[in-house]
Order: sequence, then C-alpha cells, then structure tokens
Amino acid sequence: MRRKNTSRRSHPVLTWLLGLTALAAGLYLWLLPPVKKPRKQYPFAILLGCPCRKDGSMSRSQVERCRLAMAAWSSYRTLVITGGAVKNKWPEAQTMAAYIRTRCPIPVVIEDKSRTTWENLKNTREIIGDVPVLLLTSSLHAPRAQAMARHFFSDVAVQTYRENRLKHVLRELVSRKIYIVMELKKLAGGSAE
Repeated sequence: MRRKNTSRRSHPVLTWLLGLTALAAGLYLWLLPPVKKPRKQYPFAILLGCPCRKDGSMSRSQVERCRLAMAAWSSYRTLVITGGAVKNKWPEAQTMAAYIRTRCPIPVVIEDKSRTTWENLKNTREIIGDVPVLLLTSSLHAPRAQAMARHFFSDVAVQTYRENRLKHVLRELVSRKIYIVMELKKLAGGSAE
C-alpha cells in the first residue's frame, strides 16, 4: 500500500485563506497607506468639514476639528476650510470659519461648495494648486482622506484629533469599503467619479 505524501498539500484551504488574507492586507495598505505626519511648515492646511447640527449649531466633530486647526497653526500659513451644506442648510465651512475667526487670527480661505471629501480636495486644488498641504481631520477619517488627497496634491501630511465614537467608526468602515471599491474599479478601467 502506497502512503500519500501529505506534507506539501496538507492544508490547501488554509494556504489559500492565508494567501488571500495577505493579498487583501497588502491591497488595503496600498490603497490606504499609513498617515504621514507633518515635518515642516506647510503653505496651506485643509480643514475638512463635517455637518452642523440640524439647528445650525456646531457639532462636536466640528468643534474638535476647529480646535485642531487652531492648535496646529504653527505648522501652516493659511487655512482652507472646506464643506458645503450637506445634511442641512448650514454650510460647514462657513460655520467652522466663524468659530475660528472669533478665537484666532488665522488667514482663512473658504471652499463651501463641496459635498464629499473628494469634492473638498478637488475644489481646494482648483483654488490653491498643487502645493504641499497639511490635512486636518479626525484620526478615523485620516487614512482615507490622505489617500484621496494624493490624487490632487503631491505632498500631503496629516494632523488629527482622536475620534473613536462607535457611530463614526461604523460610518468610516462603510466609507472605506466604498472608497476601496471605487479605486479598484478605476484600476480595472472603469470610472469612479
């Protein structure tokens, strides 16, 4: 009776699963690389908007982002505040600019037509050109925002505030999945915009 050599093919399913996991992890890190921290002064920082509350008052995330922009001012010269009226009639950029202007004399440019992070970055590129930029956003949003920014700017760094509220984690997981699918479609020759 011939004995089977099982040492090489003992776990083909496990081998495939490990290979697919490694491929998925590599693809994820390629599409959403680790966030680059600031190492110099930037001509512009881009403060990515987020929605106001229904009554027009500032959301907790808006306040945190504005505080981040004021604390990071030594890292940039001019602040571009982005965000249109997405979830209600209150333009994100206008609301955040008003908050900052009453507290700090940062030079501000407002981009208030965009409705998504992609549009924030695209519209900002049209305003300031391809210059080194510092993105200001939450720790959850940072990897995806930086990945998108690299489509418009050749030198991007990110400064964040810590965000770990469950609703934001879940929303960002869905947004990352959508972003990765869009990028894969572009790689396959389809349109993503």
